[in-house]
Amino acid sequence: MKNVTFTTQRSISRRAMLKGAGITLALPWLDAMSAAFAADPKPPMRFIGLLNYFSFHAPNLFPKEAGADYIATPYLEGLQPHRKEFSIISGLNHPEVRDGHASDKSFFTGAPHPGSPSFKNTVSLDQLAADKIGRDTRHASLNFSTSGAYSCSYTRSGVAIPPETSAARAFATLFIDGTPAEVAEEVARVQEGQSILDRVAGEAKRLQRDVSAGDRDKLDQYFTSVRELEQRMVRSENFARQPKPKPGVPIIKDPGPGEDTTRFGLMLEVARLAVQTDLTRIVTLYYVGTSKTPSKPGTSFAYHDLSHHGQDKGKLSQLAILERDLLLEWGKFIGRMKEARDGGSRLLDNTMSVFGAGMGNASSHESTNLPVLLTGGRFKHGQHIAHDPKNPPPLCNLWVQMLQEMGVETGKFGTSNAETLNGLSV
Repeated sequence: MKNVTFTTQRSISRRAMLKGAGITLALPWLDAMSAAFAADPKPPMRFIGLLNYFSFHAPNLFPKEAGADYIATPYLEGLQPHRKEFSIISGLNHPEVRDGHASDKSFFTGAPHPGSPSFKNTVSLDQLAADKIGRDTRHASLNFSTSGAYSCSYTRSGVAIPPETSAARAFATLFIDGTPAEVAEEVARVQEGQSILDRVAGEAKRLQRDVSAGDRDKLDQYFTSVRELEQRMVRSENFARQPKPKPGVPIIKDPGPGEDTTRFGLMLEVARLAVQTDLTRIVTLYYVGTSKTPSKPGTSFAYHDLSHHGQDKGKLSQLAILERDLLLEWGKFIGRMKEARDGGSRLLDNTMSVFGAGMGNASSHESTNLPVLLTGGRFKHGQHIAHDPKNPPPLCNLWVQMLQEMGVETGKFGTSNAETLNGLSV
């Protein structure tokens, strides 16, 4: 029996809380929350997916050298304190996705021809994972954006999920308890949903007596779906009655107008707190910078205009400030994930985060050689994984690997071709 752990300690519930003096504190994942007899007990794997609408200026991002000995580019210089914690991946794209700004719709799905009038999206990898593992947490997934008009999360039917755009509102929803009346109202909404399901199920059962064997099979499938939904509603009711975890940080407030990069950083912090307290294991965040007050005093500019730089040196200079600041926020996020504990390991080791874009060149609207930055999880990092842009593997190959790391047993997603990405070993 190899790699089997024995323990005489009592198993602790994943939902165990510390209580005292009117304070309730949710526990992060602990080794004692694993079964008393288990093979290599590990905390669950989380996923935080980040999308940048206007991409990154590739010459400032991609190193010329492949491997671990690459020379840091201007955009990567600020991330060097975390060099061993992330990988930069170049040369990837989605087959049959060459649709400029519309390519963002396919970043986490791989669905072809997003710019076509007849385009119908498919499920995004976060929602596929949420369907499989989301039942274990209070929130199956969280979807954030800096603009309410843009979402990077899609249901099984390809419908965009409306995002939360306020870091302050998200923080309050996750961590600030409502009044007794508000909690009762939330429970009542769930209970009403249960009573409706009961009535629908009763009507459907009566149909079984009068239908064919084929229809009875369909009704059996329907009952299974109803029962699963009922179970989810019972879990929702239980969660609604539980106190929310106390994250141990000051209340997060939204920044002023134009501070989109700061808003991005605050939403990253809410995402970190949410996965650390195990309120969810899946978060997506879409950065759509419309205006920006960068770190350089006395300047202010719009991201969209600068992304269409046409090689203008003045615009490229300002664009570099904006995108460097954005990546510095991502670097701060990595630092906080390194410091946060998750049982006997770092939260970063149990959380995969990918930061990318649907265009490789926003100035010319090209959707090849997509920028992909990957941190965390159990992957080998500290390298530039370079693929041939003329013969690229599909980006969905990475999505399959990440789904498998989350415990979603699948060998196929979107346009994947059953191959793993070279150099990205676990």
